[in-house]
Amino acid sequence: MEFHENFRAMDTDVDVFIEAESMPFGAFAEARLLFDQQEDRFSRFRPQSLLSRLNNGETIVDGWLAEAVSLALEAFGATGGLFNPMILPALRASGYDRTFREVAGGRPEAAPSPDPRACLRLEATRVQLLEGQVDLGGIVKGWTADLAVEHLCGRYPNVFLNAGGDIRCAGDDGAGRGWAMDILAPGERVTAWRGRLSGAIATSTTLKRRWQTTEGGTAHHLIDPRSGLPADSRFVQVTVRAEHCRVAEIWAKAVLIGGEDALAGAAAANLAVLAIANDGAQTRIGDWQA
Repeated sequence: MEFHENFRAMDTDVDVFIEAESMPFGAFAEARLLFDQQEDRFSRFRPQSLLSRLNNGETIVDGWLAEAVSLALEAFGATGGLFNPMILPALRASGYDRTFREVAGGRPEAAPSPDPRACLRLEATRVQLLEGQVDLGGIVKGWTADLAVEHLCGRYPNVFLNAGGDIRCAGDDGAGRGWAMDILAPGERVTAWRGRLSGAIATSTTLKRRWQTTEGGTAHHLIDPRSGLPADSRFVQVTVRAEHCRVAEIWAKAVLIGGEDALAGAAAANLAVLAIANDGAQTRIGDWQA
């Protein structure tokens, strides 16, 4: 039987599906607890989080924070700097200085984000911020989806988790290899892709988390670290398939920010990408057969 649990975490809906003989109450509770703990560690809106303490100048000795920073630095290198954890000042300037439901106003400013390798000192589990401000929300959600499914599938081989478009799964839904799912084109009830998923998939878009700035313009939450301004490529929605959700998530944002130039990097990383432009045109690379 397939059982389903839904909860809110990290300012998004999280859905967990598990194939089991009876209701897996403990497994659902463990998934919720993991997301809650990760939000406590990494939310920039919680003053006592590890991230907030780091941004306030404290040197942190913690394995979770060290791992998240290591993954972020790795993502910076892999995407040629299109993923950059040092975008927090730009997010705040654009108006995203509170939880999204409260966001209003802001004045985006052209100010490139610094190189995180010069800003963050990582020694084993010791993390020190030398300059700038860090936001890890762009990688922690996908990483947490990975951790949750990797933990649960030890007891339940067939698990599917969707954290606001960051999806990781194991096993299958009983109807074939992997899990059946589809991707809708932006702004329409049109299916851009339908197939079966094994591993991970993530979708990012500039059309949802948008708001009006103080000067009457429009801003969104995806910052181009090269300019410090909301990204302005021709793509408005990007979906990436990968083995791990954290990889799919960072590359979905990288292609959305970098446009056509970032597709070459995704192809070199052997990823499948479905990028949809503002005129509805679709660009696909990699394997979308299954």
